[in-house]
Parts: sequence; structure tokens; C-alpha cells
Amino acid sequence: MDSDRQMKRNGFPEIKDKIVLITGAAQGIGNAIARAFVTAGAKVLAADMDESISAFDHSDDGHSRGCRVDVSRAADVADMVNQCLQTFGAPDVLINVAAISNPVPFQKMDLASWQKVIDVNLTSVFLCTQAVLPQMTERRKGSIINFSSIIAHTGGETSAHYTAAKAGVEGLSRTMALELGPCGIRVNCIAPGMIDTRMLALMPAEQRRKVIGKVPLRRVGQPDDLVGVALLLASDASSYITGQTFHVNGGLFLT
Repeated sequence: MDSDRQMKRNGFPEIKDKIVLITGAAQGIGNAIARAFVTAGAKVLAADMDESISAFDHSDDGHSRGCRVDVSRAADVADMVNQCLQTFGAPDVLINVAAISNPVPFQKMDLASWQKVIDVNLTSVFLCTQAVLPQMTERRKGSIINFSSIIAHTGGETSAHYTAAKAGVEGLSRTMALELGPCGIRVNCIAPGMIDTRMLALMPAEQRRKVIGKVPLRRVGQPDDLVGVALLLASDASSYITGQTFHVNGGLFLT
């Protein structure tokens, strides 16, 4: 059962009418999460560089809006938060999903490739979080959910920049949890394993086959597999959870 049907059947009252800002929402994990939050009754500003993000402008109930943004640019991020304020109000939840990967061996990696991956995967978390903090600290509440990766713990060939960025996301999140906790703001991470997205398609087929063989559940994850934990961390049901990393990888982290 996909996340949309599950939400329609069970609902998720803890999410209804929350204002949620989600980056990287045009495709893959971010898209699945954004759709699930809309179905659960949240008001969602879905952000991405891809022009297909405009699909969120056409929800029947007006509970979603698409926003084209480069989350590695401070000016774009400020515009994105202003659009959220003007359209729905102050965000209750920020979900930083935006990510890119450009596999290349470390010895052949140039500074431009390194910097681009660091900026989109790590600097964007810094920029987006700082941009929503004035509203969250004023109301003394908020949930920030940052997306890391299993690779932050295992490392990965041809992925030094991506690995460093995702490890940085987790370290940054723990520090933010410590500093922002007294303001009523919770910060947590979700670390996916092998998920069926465009990024996974960059992995050579033979390498992908070998990794799947190590997954206890013997399958690649789907973007919908990340929805449940995101809904939990965004909701008041997780009001005493902060500074944690939740691994969603079919048990791959055990092997």
C-alpha cells in the first residue's frame, strides 16, 4: 500500500494544518514525503530547482504550493521562506531533503565538484534552518528534519564529497539539537540506505546487485518507505525526541 492510500485510510491527525516546508520535493524521497504530508492535511511549500515542482500548485484544496529555488544560495532561500510566510504562514516543520551526488574517485575530484556537492547537501541545511529560526524561536516550537545517508557511517567509493556532506549534516544536526532545544525546537536526522531514486541509478549495476544481496530485507527501498518516520518526527507524537538519527535501510546497517 503506498503512502497516499495509507494516509487516506488511517489519517494522521497530528499533522493536519501544520505548515511544512520541504526541499528537494520534485522527485524521489522529497516528492513522496511532500505528497504524504499534503494527503495528511498539512499545508506544504514544496521546493526544488526542477520546474516540475509547479505540480504542487494544482492541489484541489490549495494546501500545497511549488517553489523553484537553489537551496545553496542564501538569497533564494530567503525568498523561499518569504513565500511560505505569505502563502501559508510561519513554518512548523522544515524538512531538508535536497541532495545531489556526482560520483568521482577522490584522486580525480576537483574543487568545483567538491564544493557543489557540499553546498547543496550541507550548506543548504545551514541556510534553510537559519532562515526559518526567527519564526520558530518566536513561537518556541518547531521540528527540523535533516536527511543524511547510510554512507555517512559506512563511507563509499567515489563519494568522498557526498560522504563528507552527509556526515556533516549529522554533526550539524546534533549541535543544533543542543542549541535549539531550550527554544522548543527539535532537530533530528533520517539516514536512508539504498532507495530507488535517480541517485541510485548512478551506482553501477554490479555494485548495486552486490549491495542488495547484503540487505536483510533483500530489496531496494522505495521513497514511500521514508514517509512514516518523517510524519512521526514532524508530529507532536515525537515531542521528546531530538538529536537522533533514524536509519531506514532494510537492515543494511547491520551487515
